[in-house]
Amino acid sequence: MVERRTVAPDVAGSIPVTHPTFFRFNFIGFAHACLAAGVTLALPGCIEPAGSPFEASPQETTSSANEQTPAAERFTTPAGTGGTNSEATLDKPYLILISFDGFRHDYLDRFDTPNFDRVAAAGARAERLVPPFPSLTFPAHYTVATGLYPERHGLVGNRFFDPIRGEDYNYRNRRNVEDGSWYGGEPIWVTSETQGMVSAAMLFVGTEADVGGVRPTFWTPYGDRGSQRERVDQVLEWLALPAETRPHLLTLYFSAVDGAGHRSGPASRAVEDAVGQVDQALGRLLNGLDALPHGDQVSLVLVADHGMTAVDPALVVNLTDHADLSGVRVVVTGPQANLFVDGPAARAVAIRDDLNESLAAGRAYLRDEVPETLRYGLDPRIGDVVVVPESGAMLSMRELDDPPAGMHGYDPTHEDMAGILLMAGPDIVPGSRLGRVESVHVYPLMAHLLRLAPNPDIDGELGEVASVLVGR
Repeated sequence: MVERRTVAPDVAGSIPVTHPTFFRFNFIGFAHACLAAGVTLALPGCIEPAGSPFEASPQETTSSANEQTPAAERFTTPAGTGGTNSEATLDKPYLILISFDGFRHDYLDRFDTPNFDRVAAAGARAERLVPPFPSLTFPAHYTVATGLYPERHGLVGNRFFDPIRGEDYNYRNRRNVEDGSWYGGEPIWVTSETQGMVSAAMLFVGTEADVGGVRPTFWTPYGDRGSQRERVDQVLEWLALPAETRPHLLTLYFSAVDGAGHRSGPASRAVEDAVGQVDQALGRLLNGLDALPHGDQVSLVLVADHGMTAVDPALVVNLTDHADLSGVRVVVTGPQANLFVDGPAARAVAIRDDLNESLAAGRAYLRDEVPETLRYGLDPRIGDVVVVPESGAMLSMRELDDPPAGMHGYDPTHEDMAGILLMAGPDIVPGSRLGRVESVHVYPLMAHLLRLAPNPDIDGELGEVASVLVGR
């Protein structure tokens, strides 16, 4: 077992980089010092237009920055390695966690994906990666990062209300996104940094927040995300740093496939084109790794936070037509709704019964009645009544004249909600295969590949993926 220890922060030597939109390093003299740099903002994933109850991702090619973070925040890391690997870390492997938002599991077989195929041939491919409920960007990504279901890590939606704090969390609110007190569990970059291993995040949910006082050494605002090519090149630049300051854990994120699925539906030409774009980006990364002298020490874990299904316009429902919701706080996140009911418990029961009597494509539950398979009942942020739509249906608090063509957020057991899981590296048996894997099992896999001691308080188990590991 690898010893777990805490590394004291050391940020006194942090200096600003000269290009705020994207990190660039002077390898002649400044690479070592710049490793202590960091930037903050929100990672919207599926960006939610103002006033809209659903997500629709932006185009991936945008590289302009949103509102800038003050310099004092942009170039500091509150705790962790301080930008230098511990001596015990230097000989450990490297890992890149890559998220392809909305990449449904069957896209690999429907479309031409030569570079995904390269990874599958060199390593392992799962039949599908099963997201948690709700199968939305923020809950699902943070489950991958922590090995916990949303009812335990606290991100129970892209938006939610916390009745204990009396506050709303909105993934589009930068103050919320950067506040580590909203985030439970121990994400893999915190595991890394507190065990002396430098980490770098080219976008990932939670990396902007000081979870337990720790962020990755490098962290990137979504507004500064750059093009797909720039993101890949940044990861390769980080991996080219001197060994003492080189990140061992890196994250990378692409949203093009998800955006195309929302706009045009999962069966569209737009999705096929987006799959081709991210496949090319993956190929650029693979070629870059091949050129590194330590490229054979790098493991890849490719995931999708969720899949996508077509929306049936006939099943887009205005909840106010089905129950008296006066005085009820309704949080619509993706296609579902969480209701906070003031007054006696009988009021929540009555609302549940009214909804179930009239909804044609969904079911309302009191929080303690939510099916155990959804693992969605422990956290009071879930509300008093949970309304779960059937796949393809959508819930709203107003009339939607132009609903999205595609949506996710449904019961993760529906096959359209499943994403991809591929992995390759020195510890992965080439050409191996897995069946259905729940996303909670990705965290212990990553800790194993990095030779880190995982947080013991997780829902995932390494044994669920052990058959593809060398020597297991």
